[in-house]
Amino acid sequence: MRKLLALPLVAAVACGGGFKDDARDAMPSKEAISMGSPSSQQASSTSSGDAITQNSTAGQQSPFWGLTVGVAVVFNVPTAAFLDLLRHVVEDYEPTSCDATSCTWQGSGPLDRLDYKLVVSRDGDGVSFDWSLSGAVKPGTTYVTFATGVAKPGPQRHHGSGNFQIDFDKMATLGIAGNATGLMQVTSYSNVGPAQLGVTFLGANDNDHPGQKNNVVYSYKNDTSGGGDLDFAMHNTTSGDRFAVHSRWKNDGRGRADVTALPTGYTSISVSECWGAAPFNVVYFTSTEKAAIAFWAGPDSGAEAQCAYSPADPSEMTAP
Repeated sequence: MRKLLALPLVAAVACGGGFKDDARDAMPSKEAISMGSPSSQQASSTSSGDAITQNSTAGQQSPFWGLTVGVAVVFNVPTAAFLDLLRHVVEDYEPTSCDATSCTWQGSGPLDRLDYKLVVSRDGDGVSFDWSLSGAVKPGTTYVTFATGVAKPGPQRHHGSGNFQIDFDKMATLGIAGNATGLMQVTSYSNVGPAQLGVTFLGANDNDHPGQKNNVVYSYKNDTSGGGDLDFAMHNTTSGDRFAVHSRWKNDGRGRADVTALPTGYTSISVSECWGAAPFNVVYFTSTEKAAIAFWAGPDSGAEAQCAYSPADPSEMTAP
């Protein structure tokens, strides 16, 4: 996804500081905008979709810990790749044109397949920055806008608040989407103080069920002690399955997931599962459905007294 821009030296001379530097500082970065999870460093070994491959039993590794980490990966991986591109365009090279209220970065290296154009302008509130990023396949000059946003600067570089959206299907027409599909709308973000995110992701690939699509909504926030709170709902628009999960975890990885599921062929099922610190084994499991159907149900196991959080706090989110 990352493409190098070789912009003319004359542009670097023509475009001074001021607006340009303020705009650069306001842009979001992958370091500042990411969704935490219990023991995120182990994310690569977990599911990245909605599959849970085992039932919950005390003493075994927690499937809902794995689901929590995997869902964070679904957001973090494509978002980080995009924000790398945005940061590269705006920081590594000088704008090709600027005036008092806007700057444009446009161009690419001679061997690159795409030209990029980033336009940043002052928002109507007089503080924030509106931005849009587009690309054109050479030698054409028809630019396809695939990302837009509003960034409100904070007290540090790349720290602030705002919103943005990434259209991975439009990126695919330019050959830069990788495996990502759909429309990701970061409806709100803030990394001034504990990080918070609100996200709607429509038409995402279900990596555990090839050919199927998911709609996902997320609400994420850090806490000041290093733990986190991730509330998300998923709707598989191919199978019709739905579930919502509210996961909470401490800074040592101990956590709890309270789940409402509506799998095909069943009425609503409520599940609670708690896990301990690494290796994240189940310490408590209960479900309103006791028959051992795939991962949403089964006999009670463990003791709720061992949970890091109590009582249950189910998600109230619904994915479109």
